[in-house]
Amino acid sequence: RRVLINDNNLWPMAKGCKNGPETRECYFLPLTKCRLSDVDPIDAKDGSVALIDQKRDDYDRSARTVYSSDTNKYARMTENKIEWTGLPGNQKDHSLTALTAAFLAYNLQPQPWLRKEIDERLMRSLPADLNPDRTLGVPIRRSDKCFGHAIAGSAKGELDCPPLETYLQSVRDFMKFDPLIDTIIATSEDNAACSEFIKLVKKEIPSLRIVTNVGDVQQGTGSASKLESYKEGASNADVIASALTSLHLHLRARYFVLTTKSSWTSSIAILARVYGFSTDVYVIDIGKNKNSYSDSARRGG
Repeated sequence: RRVLINDNNLWPMAKGCKNGPETRECYFLPLTKCRLSDVDPIDAKDGSVALIDQKRDDYDRSARTVYSSDTNKYARMTENKIEWTGLPGNQKDHSLTALTAAFLAYNLQPQPWLRKEIDERLMRSLPADLNPDRTLGVPIRRSDKCFGHAIAGSAKGELDCPPLETYLQSVRDFMKFDPLIDTIIATSEDNAACSEFIKLVKKEIPSLRIVTNVGDVQQGTGSASKLESYKEGASNADVIASALTSLHLHLRARYFVLTTKSSWTSSIAILARVYGFSTDVYVIDIGKNKNSYSDSARRGG
C-alpha cells in the first residue's frame, strides 16, 4: 500500500488564507493524516528509501518511502500507472481515464467552507431545468496560454489559440450531430474572449440558451503566481472558488469544445467522463496535445 504525502511548501494562491495554512490545504482536504515527519530521509542508507528519477524506473517494493524525484518539485506521471494501484492485471485491463479522474477528484476535495461557496455559486448560475444531455460546454482557455501573450510573470504561451469563430464552428458541428442541444455553458479566465464568444453565439445561434458562471472573477491568467493580474478587490479565494465553480458547471455538459493543450480543459473533460451528469461525453479538440492525458480527454479509455 502506498500513501501520498504532500509537502509543506507555501502556495502563492493560498497567500493570506483566512481558512487554514497558506498551502493547498487552505482549499483542499489533506491527502492523508501522514506528514513529512513520518517519511524516511531521502539519503537513508538502510534500504528504507527508493528514488525513481525517471518515469520508467522500477523500484524495490520493500522500500518504506518512495521519492518520485530528488530535483523536480512538480508531480510527474509514472509510466505504468496501474501497477501503482495494486489492482490485478495490467494497463490493458483497466480504464486509465477512470483512474485519472479518481485521482483528480481525490486531490480536489474542497474544504467545507469552499464546498459551501461553490454550491452557492452553482445555485446562482444553473437553470433549474438544465438537461445535461442537451448541453454543450465551452471552457475557453486563453490569456497566458496563447503564444505571444504580454502578461509579465506568467509562463510562456503553449498554444496558437484558435479564433473564436473556430469554437463557434465546432458548436455548429455538434448541433448538426445532435439537433436537441439547447444550452451552452461558456466560461473562461479571459473576460474579453468569453464576452466576445457569447456575443458571437447570441448573433449566430440565437436559439441556444447561454449559461455562465455568475460572479466569475475571470482573473486574466492561469498562473498561480501572477497575483497582480487579478481584478481589483478579488482575493485568491475568489479565484479558486470561481475556477472550481466553472469546473462543476461543465460537469453538467455532454458535448465539449476544448483545447487539450490546456491541462485545465483536459481535466474538465476527464472528470466529466467519469463524474459528469450526462449519459456520455463527446469532445471536439481544436488545440491538440499529444500525450495520454489529452487522449483521455478526447476519447476516454
